[in-house]
Amino acid sequence: MASPVSFKTDIRPLFRDKDLSSMSFAFDLSSYDEVSDNADAILRRLRTRTMPCDGAWPPERIDLFARWVETGKQR
Repeated sequence: MASPVSFKTDIRPLFRDKDLSSMSFAFDLSSYDEVSDNADAILRRLRTRTMPCDGAWPPERIDLFARWVETGKQR
């Protein structure tokens, strides 16, 4: 069984300072509440490879984010 995915340990480190800056007009990628509230939209953008704007994440990062969403978005 896969280990639990948490925002603080697993998800927050995926977002670079550049990502935080690029998305600050919409929401704060360093904030659990804001990422959690927008997780479905973020996941859609990750899967369509339109986020981040300077190059798509590798599949394993997208899968990690999806697992976080699907397992209850732990802090």
